[in-house]
Amino acid sequence: MHKLLLAAVVPSLILLSSAAIAATGDDLMSGIPTPPNAKSLGAKSISSGGQLARFSTSANPGAVISSYQDALTGAGWTVAGAGGSGSSYGGGAGLHATNGPKYLSVNAGGPAGMTFVSVCVWPAKPNNDNCGDND
Repeated sequence: MHKLLLAAVVPSLILLSSAAIAATGDDLMSGIPTPPNAKSLGAKSISSGGQLARFSTSANPGAVISSYQDALTGAGWTVAGAGGSGSSYGGGAGLHATNGPKYLSVNAGGPAGMTFVSVCVWPAKPNNDNCGDND
């Protein structure tokens, strides 16, 4: 009896979960890499139909941006600007890229040994492309 009930409920939950993902814009993040050695800090919808994902990593900001630049270019994105670095004292770096109308912004920074990364993707370039708390 319990197995039969589970067999009926699980597909419904999977379908509901897929619908919720599509409704919240998570599909914008499809194919977007995560930073090296990253821990997810959460995701949310942001203005202009965008999606924000946050991570922490021990990789320095320059290495994070370099990994994004390589991965995005290989996936068909055009990197419009990238720069910054990290040192033994910390640092910051960022990147902007487009893929058709999609627009992506990555910000990485923090103290030495801990980099916080914000990745934002919008269906088209927003008026305010600040990826982070000020969205």
